[in-house]
Amino acid sequence: MSLSRRQFAQHTLALAGASLMTKLDLDNNIAHAASAIEQGSPVEWLKLLATGIEERQPTPLRTEGKIPDALRGTLYRNGPGLFRRGGETKGNILDGDGMVQALRFDNGGTTHQCRFVQTPKLIEEEEAGEFLYPTWTTKSPAGFLANVGGSGFKTQAGITVYNVAGRLMALDEVSPPYELDPTTLQTMGPATSGLSDGAAVKAHTKIDGQSGEWVLFGNEFGPTMQLEAAIQSPDGNIHTLPKVESPRQVYMHDFMVTENHVIFNLMPAFVDLLPFLSGYQSFADSLDWRPAEGNILAVMQKDGGSIQYYDVPGRWMWHAANAYEHGNTIIADFVGYNMPDHFLGGESAFQKIMSGELGQAEEPGRLYRYTIDLESGQAREELIVDTALEFPGIHPKDACHTHRRVYTSYGPHNKIFHSGIAATDTETGNIQTYDFGENVWVGEPIFVPASGNHGGGAASDDGWLIAQGLDGITRNSFYAILSTTNLADGPVAITHLEGHLPYSFHGHWTDA
Repeated sequence: MSLSRRQFAQHTLALAGASLMTKLDLDNNIAHAASAIEQGSPVEWLKLLATGIEERQPTPLRTEGKIPDALRGTLYRNGPGLFRRGGETKGNILDGDGMVQALRFDNGGTTHQCRFVQTPKLIEEEEAGEFLYPTWTTKSPAGFLANVGGSGFKTQAGITVYNVAGRLMALDEVSPPYELDPTTLQTMGPATSGLSDGAAVKAHTKIDGQSGEWVLFGNEFGPTMQLEAAIQSPDGNIHTLPKVESPRQVYMHDFMVTENHVIFNLMPAFVDLLPFLSGYQSFADSLDWRPAEGNILAVMQKDGGSIQYYDVPGRWMWHAANAYEHGNTIIADFVGYNMPDHFLGGESAFQKIMSGELGQAEEPGRLYRYTIDLESGQAREELIVDTALEFPGIHPKDACHTHRRVYTSYGPHNKIFHSGIAATDTETGNIQTYDFGENVWVGEPIFVPASGNHGGGAASDDGWLIAQGLDGITRNSFYAILSTTNLADGPVAITHLEGHLPYSFHGHWTDA
């Protein structure tokens, strides 16, 4: 039986007297969040998404509803878990030391744990009791010289997590990936990416749903920007593609991969290296958004053949849903923005939330499609759904191959901090949604296929969506499980945590 939105709201009201947060001892995170609440901030509960927590040992969770018997495995998630040290605060909710979660399903119950990725940066700053190094949205508080040259960046391993052939990997926008023990979440150390030593290994990678190949990409700044990609086979062999000189120096966060091609989306987020390298600006503050110059799609053959370039309209892209080949055509679906006002600029939502304010986020992400004709050398963009969406995902077996359904978070009340889940049929444009209500935040949904569902671009994927949420009334986090065949009916089960979890960006499911 599904839990309706009314039942969910009634439950949260009944728990409104629950404690605000669990005990924290990381740099007065509790006091900082409580201060925003006492000041009557209009988004005091959203502020918890930017408030760090302690590590948590495996703990059984209370479940409302019934977890499907067939749902057995682990959902790993990654995101910043520490935003403040020694009186200093990160400048953006996207910036913080990585904390990996493990939500384990077995015999109708769940346990939850979370641990920090023990990077050298985290260890050194923990010992010093203060931030020592610049990060991508925040300059080092250690002074001017600590920010000169842009070479002080160290990985925080706090954006994505992947289970690749039994190896659990955590990544951010700086190399290298970090390997964790899948059972204990203990940090094992840096892993090989296959990219050059000077490359910034990007957080997003692709695992081919058929071959199991793991594709990583990155770039290296200099007089010109170099594009790089590497393919790791399931047995560990690495094939590094030849470096390619980019026609522009820009920021990239995600890319697209098909069976035979790698596609770099060179959006017009130009990097002004001088103020960054001279230490006057953070990397994020050095980005210059010039939409009139459009996006360039750089399509590289995996076998090392020629690279082709295609001009498309200017669009900010955080995340690609998937790409696949249809004859001599590449189809690529992604969430795009007319402008990244939620991220760039001093009034952006991602910056202002750090002080408990709404900030600017007028432009929502929408689901778009690129159609790239490899023979004619032409590409076009079309809008699939005109509503606020983010964090697109698909059936994992369809990755790099034909897909039809795309699962996303959905924002009927807030264009950037979403409260719902959506499933979009990319052929018809039909969209199914479920909204938890305006006092709830919900993040990326992860699709878990039911037994016997092997993908193949089916019109209806039988399975479940699991999403992390934050209840704005109780100030407690939860995980919701929804059936993809009856999404509009709401969650079939909710697992409740005591206290909140910070903003977790991305997850990866592993069957038991």
